[in-house]
Formats: sequence, C-alpha cells, structure tokens
Amino acid sequence: MSPAETKRSPAPPLRRSRNLTPAADSTQPKTETTLAAAIARRPPAMPRVTVRPAAAPATEAQQVFKQCLDSPPASSEGVKRGATQQTPPAPARPDAATVYQIWVNGKVVMELPSSEEAAPIAQRLTAALGSPGFSVDQLRLVLVEGEPGVALGDVKSNAKSGDRSNEPNERLAASGGDRLLFRVDRALANRLNRTADLVAIDWLNNLRVALGEAPLSLMEAQADLYSLTQTSRNLGGITSWYGPGFHNRLTANGERFNQYALTAAHPKLPFNTYLRVTNVRSGESVIVRINDRGPYVGQRSLDLSRQAARCIGSEKPGVVRYEAVILEPQTTVQ
Repeated sequence: MSPAETKRSPAPPLRRSRNLTPAADSTQPKTETTLAAAIARRPPAMPRVTVRPAAAPATEAQQVFKQCLDSPPASSEGVKRGATQQTPPAPARPDAATVYQIWVNGKVVMELPSSEEAAPIAQRLTAALGSPGFSVDQLRLVLVEGEPGVALGDVKSNAKSGDRSNEPNERLAASGGDRLLFRVDRALANRLNRTADLVAIDWLNNLRVALGEAPLSLMEAQADLYSLTQTSRNLGGITSWYGPGFHNRLTANGERFNQYALTAAHPKLPFNTYLRVTNVRSGESVIVRINDRGPYVGQRSLDLSRQAARCIGSEKPGVVRYEAVILEPQTTVQ
C-alpha cells in the first residue's frame, strides 16, 4: 500500500492529566500569598508635600475647632464687664495674593502669608514624613521659648514647675533626634487673626487628618502642649465672659489682655493656674489659664475670655453654670 493510500489514524482525544488541575489549583494560593507578602514588605508611599499659591484662603481646610473660631452672632452681647464698650475690629486676613498653602496628600494643612515662610516648613515636613520608621504618634505639640509648635520626637523641658506663662519656658533638647517642624510666633498668629496656640493645634490636627489619623480633641491638645495633668481639686459656680472694652488692657498679673486667648479671671486662684472648665448645660469644655482678677458682679466666680466662652458655647447666653478641675504642669527631672 502506497503512502498516499495509507489512512491516517484518528488522533486520540486529548486527555487532561490528572495532575494538571490540582497542580494549577495548588499554585494559586501560593501566588496570592507571595503577592500579599510582597505588598506587605513594600514600603508605604511617602506622603506628598507641596506648596501652592492660593487666590484665596482655602474653605476646605480642616478647622477642627470651629466653635472657637466662628464670628459671634450680631445679637450676642452677653453679660460682661464693660457692657457698653464695643468690640475692636479684628485684624484682616492676609491678602489673597500672599496666601501660600502647604498641602499633604491632597489636603490643605496650613496657610502662610509668604512662600519664604512656607517653603522651609514644607521641606522639613517632607524630610520628617519620609524618614524611616515615621509614625503619626511621633508628632508632638511643644513650646519653644514660649511659642507653640510641632516637633518630631520626644521633648524635654527646662520649665520651672508652676510657671507656664508666655515667658520662654521650654526648649527642644539639642540631642536625641528631636526635630522642630514648625513654630507659630505671635506676629504670624496676628496676621492670621488667630492665637498662636490654636493655630499650632489646628495645623497639627490638619496634618493628622491628612495622614489618615483622627484629630486630637481641644483639651487633649492643650494638655499635651502645656504638659498638664488633672488634680483632685475642683470648683464650680457661675461664669460670665469679658472682652470688649478690656482688649489689650493690662491684666492683674501684668499681661496685656487678649480676648481671643484662652484665659480667665478668678478672685483668688494663683496666676498661671490652669482650669479645665466645662459648661454644665452643653458639656463642652476648654482649658484656660488664670491671668486676671474678677469677676465683681453678683455670685459669679469666674470670668472667661471671649474666646474661651465661645469654645464652650457660653458666649451667646453670657452667664452659665460651670464645673472646673485644676490642672498642674508635669515636672521633668533633668
């Protein structure tokens, strides 16, 4: 029989190896496990820090303590000392052309009046956030020569116990890896129409939110900034607030009264005593520092600054019942 006449035998049907399917199935979990392990080992993306000029202050910027920042209602005169005086005009916000925003991971963290002030802070943030082993918990509120700021790492204090006034009272340790990321001086705070401590706290919380962490509460941040601990001593009664007509006047301890600072007047408590004051009705609290004497009206035993009253929701009613706990600075052994 010639080759042409030879009939080609039909090819046997393709039979899948018994080991083929189990082998493929067995490799799949290994592949997924290997991929998951590689992702886990891969270092997280470094937070992106940028500086952008802005045509206007950002409305989407995190403002954690809006109750402390909003302008008072036009009808809110409250019950205060100097009831006939008018509130002095608030400092103007920076011109739109001079506002520079620092963004982290697509969120506005802070605004500064010039690029010369914003650029160094952005550089320090970039270096800190990209450092090996960085953790959000390493961000600490600090006082540097009496000015609030944020540092990376532990902070050592040379403050004298009980003296937490605006005098220089705390410095970053020269050793130990502490790094100051930014500080807020009075001039900058005035240009932002804010108090320096609230600016520093808000900027820290903006940074925490941009890095995916929850913001600190106002009292947590204040206690951290001034290294305060709770005592067993408490007091209560009726509190009012004062501000207009007393703004920029000398207080009983010699400071200039600032109605936008978190301070208070008390008849007897030592100056620079810290109180955690709670509005009994609203439950809102704020920490204030005693720097003045008063009030001298009726049964009132505490006179809050306008800003402090705003923080606990007592600005509009003017007079509220309060409860307070005395706080003390922690002492640091050098």
